[in-house]
Amino acid sequence: MRTVAVYPGRFHVFHLGHKAVYDHLVGEYGVENVYIATSPKQNAVDSPFSLADKLAMMTKMGVPASRIIEVVNPYKKEEMEQLLGLDPATDILIYALGAKDADRFKYTKTSPLQLLSTTKKLQPVGKHAYVEKVNTHDFKVQGQTITDASAIRKMYKDGNQADRLQIITDLYGRPDPELTAMFDERLGVNEPQNAVIYGQEKKFAGDNPVKVMREDRMTKLQENIQQLRSKLKTLRESQDYIEEKTSRKK
Repeated sequence: MRTVAVYPGRFHVFHLGHKAVYDHLVGEYGVENVYIATSPKQNAVDSPFSLADKLAMMTKMGVPASRIIEVVNPYKKEEMEQLLGLDPATDILIYALGAKDADRFKYTKTSPLQLLSTTKKLQPVGKHAYVEKVNTHDFKVQGQTITDASAIRKMYKDGNQADRLQIITDLYGRPDPELTAMFDERLGVNEPQNAVIYGQEKKFAGDNPVKVMREDRMTKLQENIQQLRSKLKTLRESQDYIEEKTSRKK
């Protein structure tokens, strides 16, 4: 029998408060039984980071990549059973949620989700999953107390280059060019000549940090121009061949 804890969230940005919750769960259930679940949903307004971006943030904070899972709906027990290889007859599934998120659900005797604090005997995931309310953790970035990811995004966009470097350092323990370039791109603060395009090379890499590849936009533009020139040359040669054949027939 296993007891598995899942910490679900959007994580745009994954920050020190999130890491504190993860560390608490590891201390309670063991690193081999704790997972962070997030989806690849992305938009420019409040979810600017890709799945690969979030994996990079998490692994640089010390979360093993093998403990991070991509989900569609983390609250669907059947999806968790399949992704984590849980035995519905014996294994126990616990979701770790802050009070605001935990209070969104209705808990009845027959509902799939039950509150952990009011349950005397835990049932396997085939019958119920449980919600553990966890404390949120404040932290400081640039000397300011931060409580959520949106505040970090705004602070980063409003700051200058030195401010942004300090934000990355406060969040991840040191200046990190890869994360700085990622934040600049996703939050729209790049100078055009320095902009980068991010693509996902690997989603999961065991316990190794996720690799993210970057391309200079000018280099990419030059490659595209060269490809267009090659295609244009091929079209011209084809047109010349057709005209030559037509001329011979006349």
